[in-house]
Amino acid sequence: MTCLRCGGLVVEEYLLNPREGSLSGFHGSRCVNCGAIHDDVIHTNQRMTPSLKRVRSPVAAVDVASR
Repeated sequence: MTCLRCGGLVVEEYLLNPREGSLSGFHGSRCVNCGAIHDDVIHTNQRMTPSLKRVRSPVAAVDVASR
């Protein structure tokens, strides 16, 4: 498989979330060259139109879209 970002080699990997411990891992793929993680959730979020994304304030995480 080829990386969509850099064209490098993508390998299947079991990815762990260090904040949540060893029980929160998932199967995905990572580029050996640039380190980009590729999985279904990331691809779905990248294809989502900006109007469907929630806009949040970086300071207080206030939902700006409802104003």
